[in-house]
Amino acid sequence: MSSPRKYDIVIWGASSFTGARLVEYLALNAPSDLRIAIGGRNEPKLAGVRSRLADKHVSAADALRSMDILVGDSADAARMHEIASQTRVVASTVGPYTRFGTELVRACVEVKTDYCDITGEMPWVREMHCEFNDLAVQNNVHVASFCGFDCIPADLGCMMLAQYAREELHEPLLHVKGSIVGIRGGVSGGTLATLRDQLHTERGTIARSLFCGSGPAAEGGADKRFAKRGLIHYDKSLQRWQTFWIMSMINSQTANWAGGVLNYGPGFEYAESMSARSLLHAIAIAVGLFYGALLMFFGVTRRALYALKIIPRPGEGPGEKFTERGFFSLSLEASTESHVFYGKVAGSSDPGYGETIKYLGESALCLALDRDDSFRPGVYPPSVIMGKALLRRLRKKGCQFEVSRKPIPALESAKKWL
Repeated sequence: MSSPRKYDIVIWGASSFTGARLVEYLALNAPSDLRIAIGGRNEPKLAGVRSRLADKHVSAADALRSMDILVGDSADAARMHEIASQTRVVASTVGPYTRFGTELVRACVEVKTDYCDITGEMPWVREMHCEFNDLAVQNNVHVASFCGFDCIPADLGCMMLAQYAREELHEPLLHVKGSIVGIRGGVSGGTLATLRDQLHTERGTIARSLFCGSGPAAEGGADKRFAKRGLIHYDKSLQRWQTFWIMSMINSQTANWAGGVLNYGPGFEYAESMSARSLLHAIAIAVGLFYGALLMFFGVTRRALYALKIIPRPGEGPGEKFTERGFFSLSLEASTESHVFYGKVAGSSDPGYGETIKYLGESALCLALDRDDSFRPGVYPPSVIMGKALLRRLRKKGCQFEVSRKPIPALESAKKWL
């Protein structure tokens, strides 16, 4: 594989909980001739990750030990330029990105290096788009954020449905409503730190979603089934109560942004909720999320949760066995002017770690190996940049992205847990 750059992919933040998982995934799944380096602030920790994984995976030990270590501080603009200039793609797991991501994105855009991450921080991504999109387009650079569980299922799921509406129904896609009908997974300390930052920056948006519900307003002839819904409501199609889903805000914003750029249809809107077993269960979920977020918001209560080991500290997260037992199932109902059809996105491991690592790893490989003229340069969600190429990769890796004229049954495990 010929390239003027020293590396094909640099994993930035490789000593973090998620970063180490990404190193493992690429060591086991990337082509043997792909040149991968790992980077971060702490060289001993990076070396430790490389050594531990080499001992764990004998078949991939040579590939792991051949990974160079690049050391730098995310706030050091000059060092970020040095690192970005050595590789074709950077995959970053260093969050919160609002604090640690900007200089790396700036460097990638300026030295013409593609980039992907797993942020769910929409204000930061909006800032990156406003500041760097024009230069990224000029330099033919692809900056793909939201390449994790937030927001690949909603983002690629809506793109899949829009493609079906155009090619099979010959109509534009107008609305999609999504519902998490089953999920089991853990959370890492890094994710909670990012969530804490988002609570500070987007508390107004969160409050509006909690108290005003979600979904497009039924105005000017819009389908009444997609009218603005309350926080807790009954879905007749799913025959289940719906409640607030913590990721609905970022997923809806991302899917709607992509829908506008890719022109899914006039006034396209995506809204998302979570299925519950009963009305009481729906209320309990909403109340639990509200008070959980409140406890995370204040330093004194957050420190108490750390001390009592109720929540993990940064660098900690769910174990491997727990990750393997995880799953999720997202049910989608789509509407054109004269048709209603259905979609499903599902994963068979912990969504925040098993599936997210798969999504980010395949995004990095897609940028490194599949890039062609169909890829759209700029700072955008993954559907806009990689589109069908990434969808093909994920399907080959066992990720379920399905479309049907009839409702698609939920996973048996999803029925059991929700």
